[in-house]
Amino acid sequence: MRLRVLGCHGGESPTHRTTCFIVDDVLALDAGALTRGLTVAEQARIDNVVLSHVHLDHVRDLPLLGDNVIGVRKKPVDIYAAEFTAQALEKHIFNDVIWPDFTKIPNPSDPEQRPTLRLMRVTPRQTFQIGDYTVRTVPVKHPVDCQAIFVTTKAGTIVYSGDTGVTDELWEELNKLTDLRAFIFEVSFPNHMGKLAQVSGHLTPETMAAELKKLKPQTDVSVLLYHLKPAYHDVLKAQIAELGDSRLNILRPMDEFEF
Repeated sequence: MRLRVLGCHGGESPTHRTTCFIVDDVLALDAGALTRGLTVAEQARIDNVVLSHVHLDHVRDLPLLGDNVIGVRKKPVDIYAAEFTAQALEKHIFNDVIWPDFTKIPNPSDPEQRPTLRLMRVTPRQTFQIGDYTVRTVPVKHPVDCQAIFVTTKAGTIVYSGDTGVTDELWEELNKLTDLRAFIFEVSFPNHMGKLAQVSGHLTPETMAAELKKLKPQTDVSVLLYHLKPAYHDVLKAQIAELGDSRLNILRPMDEFEF
């Protein structure tokens, strides 16, 4: 299982990209840097997108994806989302006001004239199949509905926490896994901004370290840190280093991993 990091930050700058991970070049986890990080030909290879939640830094490239691959792909890109997220996309983005509704416009290259993008509702905690991938989501703590995403193949399981503050069910499910290969986990604000992190449903290095004490993995696993806010990136790097936890690795755009 190949993991590519297209974006991994909680904001945007010339050196920071919002969140998007690609598995085996065909499955996207969130869409914050989906078009910025891929050529149009590579975008056209994406068959499925699984969304953690609807905040802009996690969905912002979906409209551009539809615009780029209509007439290029011959079948829809399926976007898997919990009900709250799907409804928000329909109401606020694919509404023919903010952007053309590529979930309804027929794709001229599709023999069946289906739309370019197709919203697929998923129920939290229930397992579903996407090709060779077994996927399920687990609710985490955030101001809007947000889901951690578990992706399993024969090679094992990778887990992406989504944006979260202090939570519990995620750890219960993680600790059941016997094939965990990597855990993508959030940390957003420096320690002195703990109150802001709390009210916005995020973590500081201190609260991230406290949360990680709940992780009792049955395999050796790297903790891949994402969502660092660009304005505090250097401070966060220093505070994370001070934790002295050899499992922690701060992600960078265009990192690649094989599991």
